[in-house]
Amino acid sequence: MSAFINKKIKEVKQIARLYYGPRYNRKQLSDRFHDWRRSSERDRKEKQQIIIDGSRSQVSEYSKNWKWVIIQAILWLIISFRFEFSPVINLMAFFTVFSQFSHSIFTTAKDKRVIFNNFICGEILSTKTLSHLIWETLSYVGNEDNIMGNTQKKNYAPECDWTDITIQLAANKHDPTLPFIKIIIGHESSELLHPSVLGLVHHYDKKLENSSFILLKLFGRQTSFTFEGHSSQRSSIEKKMQRLNDQLNSYFGVREMDPIVQNNVSGSWECFINIDDRTNTWGHKESERDRDITDLLSEWVPLDEEIEKVDKTAEAYKMKGYEW
Repeated sequence: MSAFINKKIKEVKQIARLYYGPRYNRKQLSDRFHDWRRSSERDRKEKQQIIIDGSRSQVSEYSKNWKWVIIQAILWLIISFRFEFSPVINLMAFFTVFSQFSHSIFTTAKDKRVIFNNFICGEILSTKTLSHLIWETLSYVGNEDNIMGNTQKKNYAPECDWTDITIQLAANKHDPTLPFIKIIIGHESSELLHPSVLGLVHHYDKKLENSSFILLKLFGRQTSFTFEGHSSQRSSIEKKMQRLNDQLNSYFGVREMDPIVQNNVSGSWECFINIDDRTNTWGHKESERDRDITDLLSEWVPLDEEIEKVDKTAEAYKMKGYEW
């Protein structure tokens, strides 16, 4: 019995928190959710707080029914003071108003949670795009502006077209995230090279890949792609692409056209060098992202629970007191 009472008290407290407290706009809620999503621990208490704050900040249509409950309560008080009714009638009127009051509280709270669930569902699904994955992956690298990789200037096979060159990414058993590279031209291939040869690692730590290596792995999965971020993000991608072009030109020699170009019409990026990623690094990243999206959807928006469909017309009819 005590466990049941404690459970109900906890539910009442949670309901109260959905009505009283600070409100947040959608950008603030989105930033908090994605900060939580990207965190390594994904604290459950922080998640619960985001749910409460996010649900409280939503506007429910059922909130309009409060005025009918308040009007009925005022009318009942006025009538009960002016006229004498039997205690039974007063008790029935009290329970009628109280039941509508309770029903409105729980219905509004539930609707707020459903609205917030739909918002979070959209935020989760937005991470499924390739552009979002690219930007988020590059964001972990940090700011590399005005930093040029230490590429060896070899002027390697300047007489060959870009399409005749293949960069093969081979597994590195010591560090799977930093594969070795092999240059293949026709039937000739180089020995396994450390990615630092092409400036694909940080200048201060050769064990960390930089944005150029990330983009190179991406071209091993996507021969061409379109980045659909906002203007500042697109500008940042253009700088990173130019940096990769400079590094490839520095190693292989400058030609009439860069190895990576952007289509002026479609805006898609295309790499003319063949990137053969034997490690399927970007494919694994996409698979991990898809599994994470599935887990988040089932955790934040349970698919095994059928959301009760409430007839809003009938609810409004009830709130006006026509069912007395």
